[in-house]
Amino acid sequence: MSDLIEYNVEGGILGLGEFILLEIAFYLIDLEDVQQVVSLCKKTFKLKDHVRFHKSIDNKINIPISITIPTYYSEQYTKKENEFTYTSKNFGCKTFPIDQIITNGLYRCEFKVNKAGSSFGVMKSGLIIPFGKGCGWEPQAKDTAYQNQEGYLYQNRSNIGGNQELKDGDIVAIEVNMAPPRTATLFTNGKQQPVFVNNIPESVQFFFTLSDNNYSTTVLSLKRLEASTSANITGAKEVKWA
Repeated sequence: MSDLIEYNVEGGILGLGEFILLEIAFYLIDLEDVQQVVSLCKKTFKLKDHVRFHKSIDNKINIPISITIPTYYSEQYTKKENEFTYTSKNFGCKTFPIDQIITNGLYRCEFKVNKAGSSFGVMKSGLIIPFGKGCGWEPQAKDTAYQNQEGYLYQNRSNIGGNQELKDGDIVAIEVNMAPPRTATLFTNGKQQPVFVNNIPESVQFFFTLSDNNYSTTVLSLKRLEASTSANITGAKEVKWA
């Protein structure tokens, strides 16, 4: 068996060299961890000028979007090439979870309503909702929170109205803050909506739904935020995740 000393790097972490340090920064998940690597000393601080470092930071802010739907559902919707634009081809509930699992930090997901009728929300990570079953139906109702077209926010079959009714062309955003008390705040066309969700699970995913024929939604972006864009607004109403 090799001695542990053989695994030591001469010069400590700085001895790893520029390219390995950039590789570490590239695969780190949190911005805070990347900042710690760069701020070790003057030598590592120079990494901030490297093109690959900027790409690493961009990957932490602009999260690649992926949506995985079983192939046996492929005849029930269309997806536009090179976009995350989905359109229903028939009647019946269809839930599209975004693969990224959120466990810490601040994230914002933006959608475009192409043909109104969709719902937008967050679900407990790992939840599977078969096509043909609604996100507000049992048994999944307790593991989802979402806003429907009419501006009602649902959680565990209870609802509170007061958010803006959605129409074709609207941009819907959900900001998730995983710091206690863990909230999900909705925005329509950049305006914060009064009804929000409190006490969301410790691990969640964003999702949207399509139900009727020709209903259509585009996922525009998924971003990691450095600071919250939500505020305490007049008339705010809390829906507590039960």
